[in-house]
Amino acid sequence: MVDRVLAVARDRLVMLRDDALLIEAAGLLKEPQYNLVVICDQTGKMAGVITKTDVVRQISYCAGSSCITPAVEVMTRD
Repeated sequence: MVDRVLAVARDRLVMLRDDALLIEAAGLLKEPQYNLVVICDQTGKMAGVITKTDVVRQISYCAGSSCITPAVEVMTRD
């Protein structure tokens, strides 16, 4: 049972480096199987997550596909 859950979780895990832009996270989150993006620092250590809610919250501050907001400014760290 655990092996099956882990396999599904790995398939749904998406990661970006902390120098990525929010628009890159949004591009991943548009896919229905992804609910969050894990943001990792240069060492590969988890730095935070970005959810669909984080992207929606930022929409009022961005100009759509020209958004250059860094992912680290929007991610949840806790």
